[in-house]
Amino acid sequence: MIDSDLKNANILLVDDQQANIDILHDFLEMQGYTNLRTTTDSREVAQLILDFDPDIILLDLMMPYMSGFDIMEQLKTIVSPSIYLPILVLTADVTLETKRKALKSGASDFLSKPFDLIELSARVNTHLQIRFKNEQINNYSALLEKLIATKDKFFSIIAHDLRNPFVGIENFTKILLKLGNYDPGDMESQLKTIHSTAQQGHELLENLLRWARSQTDSIELNTEVFRLSVAVANCISLLQTQADNKNIKLLCEVSEEILMDSDQDVLETIIRNLMSNSVKYTSSQGSVTIQAAKLADEIIISISDTGIGIPEDVQKNLFRIDNKLQSQKGTAGEKGSGLGLILCKEFIDKLGGTISVKSEVDKGTTFSFSLPNTID
Repeated sequence: MIDSDLKNANILLVDDQQANIDILHDFLEMQGYTNLRTTTDSREVAQLILDFDPDIILLDLMMPYMSGFDIMEQLKTIVSPSIYLPILVLTADVTLETKRKALKSGASDFLSKPFDLIELSARVNTHLQIRFKNEQINNYSALLEKLIATKDKFFSIIAHDLRNPFVGIENFTKILLKLGNYDPGDMESQLKTIHSTAQQGHELLENLLRWARSQTDSIELNTEVFRLSVAVANCISLLQTQADNKNIKLLCEVSEEILMDSDQDVLETIIRNLMSNSVKYTSSQGSVTIQAAKLADEIIISISDTGIGIPEDVQKNLFRIDNKLQSQKGTAGEKGSGLGLILCKEFIDKLGGTISVKSEVDKGTTFSFSLPNTID
């Protein structure tokens, strides 16, 4: 713990005697603490805690209106039990009964009046260190939970979703091998299915590899100036067969005048995944439209479809790999892992942008993301 972190801690002083407040305030200020808040009115403490968010409270026990015991009971309804907020009780009553009652109410330590300033300094320092260490532990714990959930989802995708395309290809090739007299129509249908299945498997594998690289920060951005319309055309070209198989129109309404200064490969990965997702959840005769608007400091790219839409309870988890929701099947029974959208979110973050979704069930979905505009 860096000493400057401790000195920047928020310290709340509560005592009904202004003389005691002045002594505590001046001494702590001399010790280098910079964020001090005081009150002699115990009724103000609850609101001060909400507004000031103290890292430690020095609290008198015997006060009018509300005692220190009352305040500590009140704090139990304000401060989460998972947060360690040290309360250093200030009291002239050092009897065993008072100490037990204070500890039961939530006190962390005691400081008897009149104050021993050296002891005060030591106790404040100790409890602030415990406070910040506890914060670190909570942060590490939350991060660890997220990493475990991410790992579980990752292996679930590998074990289940990545296996499915290869099982499908194997089964369809078995059917072809067993056919005696080849009907051209049946042959074409089976080959289209095999191609589509292989394409899904390849897309998932590519996303898995890209996502794994993003987690290890091994992706280096290679920025260059290029026409956005060219990047969009590349994506449409790769997705055209997938769209044609479902009689879905891919529409580009992106001006050729819009220039990007970004990583074209990463941007195409984002657009391709969003458009592929739209094709998956759009029925036959539907459409997927990509648009772009150039503003002073950002470029907004939108992919809209006429598909089945996304329920509100699903939208909030679209970009989280630790969510427990299963990816919905596409309108032609296509399976997905949801990893493509997560990859889009992480890549957009790396490019310095943001992504959002607007959707209504049975009326379609629009994914919009913004990227910095650095070209005049």
